[in-house]
This record gives sequence, structure tokens and C-alpha cells, in this order.
Amino acid sequence: MSTFDVIMVTDTATFPHWSRGYGAHRIADHLRQHGFSVLVLDFSSAMTFKVWQRICDLAIGDNTQMVGFSSTWWPYRIPFEKNDNPEFRISNIDWGTETGSNPDISTDTLTFSAIRGNCQRWVDVIKSKNKKIKVVLGGPKLDWYLDFPADYFINGLGENQIIDLLTEPRRIWPTVLQHDINSNLREWGWRESCTKYTPYDQIKSDEVLNLEIARGCKFKCNFCSFPLIGQKDVAGYLKTEETIYQELLRNYEQWGVTQYFVADDTFNDSIEKLEMMVRIQNRLPFEFKFKAYVRVDVVSTQPAQIELLYAAGLRSCYIGIESFHPGASKFAGKGMDPTKRKQALYDMQKAWGEQVSINGGYIVGLPNEDEAFLRQEAEWFAQQDCPVNYGVSFIGLVINPVKEGSYLYPSAIDRNPEAFGYTIPDMSRPNHWIKNDGTDITNYARAAELADELNTYVWGIRGNTYDNVDYKEGAIDDPVRDYFLPLIEMLEKNK
Repeated sequence: MSTFDVIMVTDTATFPHWSRGYGAHRIADHLRQHGFSVLVLDFSSAMTFKVWQRICDLAIGDNTQMVGFSSTWWPYRIPFEKNDNPEFRISNIDWGTETGSNPDISTDTLTFSAIRGNCQRWVDVIKSKNKKIKVVLGGPKLDWYLDFPADYFINGLGENQIIDLLTEPRRIWPTVLQHDINSNLREWGWRESCTKYTPYDQIKSDEVLNLEIARGCKFKCNFCSFPLIGQKDVAGYLKTEETIYQELLRNYEQWGVTQYFVADDTFNDSIEKLEMMVRIQNRLPFEFKFKAYVRVDVVSTQPAQIELLYAAGLRSCYIGIESFHPGASKFAGKGMDPTKRKQALYDMQKAWGEQVSINGGYIVGLPNEDEAFLRQEAEWFAQQDCPVNYGVSFIGLVINPVKEGSYLYPSAIDRNPEAFGYTIPDMSRPNHWIKNDGTDITNYARAAELADELNTYVWGIRGNTYDNVDYKEGAIDDPVRDYFLPLIEMLEKNK
């Protein structure tokens, strides 16, 4: 293949570690099934303008119809927040081979340019090769990157939208496409779909790839902004057993990959899914290991899941604890008695030992929960025998209220903050809520500050490792040396 019909650009999902995002590869395989040739470019945090120019020289031709950029793993650009600073996202990294004598390489990457709203020169390179190319931006962070110089923006799940855009050239399209935000999965055969990689992807055997088993969730938490929540028909949003087996087997036979991050909203939402994954594990000629989101209240009500999760291959899990305060927990949709949830965590750790790392997330700023209670829980997390054995992260409650010109899929709180006791006094700073519930956490600034304090305290005692010895985050140490330069060499040979 000399040049490509479509080029997709994405970033790492685990910065500063270099593991791949998933959405661009999913869309790329979907396009290939419809006859398009596609090149995916990973790690835009490490892609310099010089590298971009060379890849465009080699990969763009008269046949190129679209260059798409994913906002999924670019940072949020919330005004007045520290993550609006590009040095917070891209800093103090040994960029390796490409660095040379340029100490400012981190300011010359695509992600840096996107954060600063300075991507016109990147798009100009595309248009200089072929003026007819459609430049498209998609991903869930669309609202933060509407200043990107794209021809079109895709909001929501993109499989249907992307095919329509490329196969209906005479149709007059709006700038923002969002007609299938709740895309009918059965309509295009999602249950039988898989994601295949190509030699251009430079897959390493000890990488952690992504895997979709289900797209959707039967739960409906108030703070959740995923679009396909509240589904009750598990079979309707679960891939077939044979489809998952074949994808895992193919990646092992072609690339030697055995480790995954399961991207499901909630991995353990049904016993049926876990039993299916155990059957797949038993069929595979290798030990399938993965990390996933797990609800501990479901484990509490279905203790048989503890054995099934391990047998299926779970080696690292993230628990959305949200809160152990009874009132705050009920508000968050995790209303089970905190004592029962903590006991389930102890049961999990007892059964798994150090073979499975348990990480947790805790929201600061929920109703009814004050600083004293949070500090008490921080003491529990800091204990050496705490079953959340690989770290907890406290984070201030984020609210993205619905406003004119917003394309985000809103959570219940986002739709109506006032109904939940929150007020947004300045819509130019949408996340800076205030509340008056009788607690001493009355605004977002204090919630975020307290979250940092609690993290510093707990991590100082317990650490925050997030990985156990049996599951590693990624295999690429230097994306320039290990990915971009070999990719360019391959493109040059096939030119």
C-alpha cells in the first residue's frame, strides 16, 4: 500500500505511559470492512511536526479522502484548571531518538498544538497534499476542541456516521454530525465486529491492547455521562462468544499479545458475561490477562463473581467506590450499605491475594459528605491491610452543565445541577459549582483542593502503584524509536 484512503490520528490512553487508544483502531477496522485502506497513527503526544510532515508525504495521495483526529485522549481544556497548561500534560519526558539538540520538542507535538488551539499548520500540510481531503475531529472531548480547524466534527459513536460521510459525497453535511449518538448496534453488526491491527501499527507482544466485550451498561448512575447506560437486555449489547475468542486468538497468533484493558463501562454487570469469558479463557492456548472496571456492590450480591473474575483472567481492576457515606453513596447510585461493600473488597483481596491489583476511585464533593468523614475514610485507605491494595484516587466532582453550543452527552447531574443541589454561578467556568447542603465542602475549588490533600496523604503512606507484578501497563518506552521511525521506514519501503 503506497497511500491510504483514510488516516486516523489518536493518542496514548495512559499518558505518560505509551499504550494505545482504542477508538481510532475500532473505526479503522470498520472502514476496512467497507473497502477503505486505513492508516492509524498512535501517540500524538510524541508526534513532532517534522514526523507529521514526513508521514503525510508518504501516506497522503490523490486517493486520500479523509484525515481524522481523535480527541479522546487529549486532555480536558477546562478554563483556570491546571490541566489547561500543556506542561501538565507533556513535560519532563525523555523523547529519545528524535530529540537531538532540540530541548523544546514537547512544545512541537500535535497534542501540545491541540491544547493551545494552534493546529492550523498541521491541517495545512494535509490540504497542501490534497485539497479535497475531509479533515474530521471526533471523540468524547469534542466540546473542548471545537476550535480545531476541521471540516467536520463527529459527535457520538462513529461507525455509522463515518461510513455515511465517506460514501455520500453529494450530501450536504452539517459541520457537526450527531445523528447516531445512540447508534443502533444491531444495525451494522456490532456484536460480530472485531478490531484487527496491521503491520503498520508496530504491535509489540508485551503491549496491553484494548478489548470491547460489551458496549453499554445496565446501570444508570447520576454522574455517568456514557450514552448507552440503563440497558436491561445484556444480550443486546454483548459481543458473541466466538467473536471475542477469534479476536483474542488472532492477536496472540499475529502479535503475541496476551494482556488487555477491557473497555466495558462495567465488566461484571452479569454472571452470564463472566461465565462466557471463563469459557473463552479455557479455549485459548495462552493465559489471557486483563484489567477492567468492576462494581463491588454487584460482587457483594453475587459473591460467586470473585472466583469467576479471576478464572476469566482479571489481574487488575478499578473500583468506582464514589463514596462510603450512606447519603452520598445513594446519591451516586452506589447505595448499598458501605459496610457490605467494604466486606466484599476484603473478600476479593482474601481470595486473590497479590495476584489481582485493586484500585479505587472516590468522588469528593457529593451531597451530605463533609471533610471529617472524608478524612476518616482516607485513614482507612491508608491502612496497610486495606483491601484497595494498589491505590485510591480522590477526585473533585466534575459537572459539565448543558449549555448552548455543547455537544457532550450529559449525565443526570449535568442536565439539571439544581435538582441535585448544585448551582453554576458562572457558565464560563462550568465546573465551578457551589452547593449549600450543610457540609463544609461548599464549592468545586475546595473539593478539588481537598482531593489533592487526601491523595497526598494516602499515597504518601501506601503509594499508588496501579499495577501488580502480573500485569504491566505498556511495552513502548520511546514512541519515536519504537513506533514512529519504524513506521516511516515501512512507509518508505512501500512507497
